[in-house]
Amino acid sequence: MKIGFTPHGIISKKKRIFWEGQFFALIRSFRDGITFIHFKINLDTYRSEHAPSFQIEFVFLNVYNHLWVYQNNPDE
Repeated sequence: MKIGFTPHGIISKKKRIFWEGQFFALIRSFRDGITFIHFKINLDTYRSEHAPSFQIEFVFLNVYNHLWVYQNNPDE
């Protein structure tokens, strides 16, 4: 598996809201099989470490893309 492009950053330091992404990562060799399309959206409203959060995952022809926006609540 190749890691691809993995950026991350801060949306709000005061509210501790962060984002992470992983783009153009090859999940497996085409000889092993092909994932044509896989799509997932997740909204987690439970308060804990790295939550609440919003995630989007998309795989097209074995290329994985993921965007995650979350609030870091280490005290809970």
